[in-house]
Amino acid sequence: MHAIDTQADTPSLAPEVVRVLKALSLQRAAPWHLPGYYLGIAYDSVSQDNASLSMDLNSNLDVHGRPLPVALCILADVALAASIRGEVGFETRLATVSAKLTFTGRHATQRLIANSHRRFQSDDNAIAVRNSAVTILSSETPICFAEGSFAVLERPADRPVQSQPDHHSWDQIELLDVDELTPQEADAYRRARQTSAGRANDKTASDKTTFTEAFWGLTPTGQGHTATCDIQCGLHIGNRVGHVQGGVLLGLAITTSLATVKDDWRVLEINANFIRPGTEGTLTATSHIVNAGRNLAVVLCEIKTATGRLVLQAQTTMIRE
Repeated sequence: MHAIDTQADTPSLAPEVVRVLKALSLQRAAPWHLPGYYLGIAYDSVSQDNASLSMDLNSNLDVHGRPLPVALCILADVALAASIRGEVGFETRLATVSAKLTFTGRHATQRLIANSHRRFQSDDNAIAVRNSAVTILSSETPICFAEGSFAVLERPADRPVQSQPDHHSWDQIELLDVDELTPQEADAYRRARQTSAGRANDKTASDKTTFTEAFWGLTPTGQGHTATCDIQCGLHIGNRVGHVQGGVLLGLAITTSLATVKDDWRVLEINANFIRPGTEGTLTATSHIVNAGRNLAVVLCEIKTATGRLVLQAQTTMIRE
């Protein structure tokens, strides 16, 4: 390993590939999950019932200059869990049961701040459940409101306790040498290199999608009022348990649902139920319009495994801009 200043130039690698390698290095040094490190999410404070997290805006914008939906979904999912972790601890596993996100459509100009509050707990069940709410702000401007329920589970013995990355995580890191990567890390790194090379060869790629979306496989195909998208499970979109990170699943549902409508529509709200984890192989998201009016549309999305088992089911409300 060798030290690298995050501001230093790395001429042999594209900046987006360096970003992935830095995220891999951070995850190796302080276990969490690659999507969170890649987006630059930081834990600013965590108390018994409240938490505040933040995320860089400029590196997480879509092709129209707005916050990338999948980035907002991951930030919301992590922040929802954070205020619960103030009570149950970071050594505990939290599994997302359901989530609702509402997007204001307001313009973001500064770093995104996610303020989370634990709302209630329910222990008189077969499994313990916690519920929390989040407001994501850019300065004083509300960008997204979220609420979610989580099952409190035991952490697998072979999985590490979650770290709490802060703003200093990216300042000075030990960048892994490529030949030091594990097979899973090497797969994520190779995927980043291939994505970067593919976009360099397609001069129109930057007008259609971001590197982040292409790297994670969020490139749906729409036909009529339906759309599909396949993603490959792996470390690049996984959580610390090895399942596809919950915010990535939400982002997949939103991205695929958006592909069923024209460019002048945006997401107003998504309601999702997490049925089972995405663990390996290919996951396929399929969306179709249930009803489309003049200004509002409702889209249903299901994410399934290669064997047809349901992973997530979501209903998204679209609004014409």
